[in-house]
Amino acid sequence: MPHEILSVKLCELDDRIGRLHGRVHLSESACHSRLRQEIEAMGRECEAAELALGQKLQYSRSETAKALFQAYEQIRQIIDNMQARPGPAGDADQAAEEKILLAEYALDFAVQAADRALLTAMEAIEAEMTQNERTKEGNPG
Repeated sequence: MPHEILSVKLCELDDRIGRLHGRVHLSESACHSRLRQEIEAMGRECEAAELALGQKLQYSRSETAKALFQAYEQIRQIIDNMQARPGPAGDADQAAEEKILLAEYALDFAVQAADRALLTAMEAIEAEMTQNERTKEGNPG
């Protein structure tokens, strides 16, 4: 039943959001060397999570999962390209402002992704309910 899977995924999201809050707070109050360590650790975590998700999607037997993998790879490439863009030459203040702007919109996109995930989950639950109702009525199609 998707309800249990979705509940587990929601708990994972809650946990990740809690860690996000903690890391943002730490980032604001940490010394530079500690912040650098956290950045490196977070970078490794992101790479590992991206690799695991990519492999799960890529090697799935589901055609939908394979299509999601292709879209995921395109989005990852776009994000990588945005982050690799050269900032304003010689203007550290402007470069910092652009990184803050990028972070702000990345968080906005994350909220949008979470909302879209919720909508998709609700639609999946509704589809399952509809299927169960049809089955109970003796009309499995």
